Amino acid sequence: MDEEWPPREARVQAALWDAERSLERGEYLAATSRLADVSGDAGDREQLVRGLHHLGAAGYRARTGDLPRARRQLERARRRLAPFPDVAPLIDLVAGDIESEGGELAEP
Repeated sequence: MDEEWPPREARVQAALWDAERSLERGEYLAATSRLADVSGDAGDREQLVRGLHHLGAAGYRARTGDLPRARRQLERARRRLAPFPDVAPLIDLVAGDIESEGGELAEP
């Protein structure tokens, strides 16, 4: 029996749920780490995984004071996540964190 356990689809879904919860709590490093575990293995959800990873990186960069990189990561996240309107609240949340760190953002 060479079946992968847990199945790839379940691992990807769990990583997405974990990452979304981490992003909601502002735990950006945890979110990016969890997504890195399934990056390249997410199949048709790869764009969502990578977009959320960019979003976590944006929040992390803002928290460390690297606002130019935070803005670039946020723009990458917005582009990748455009086909996923259900994650718009997460984008807004991270954008708000970046703004609160002193990095005023233009609306997309």
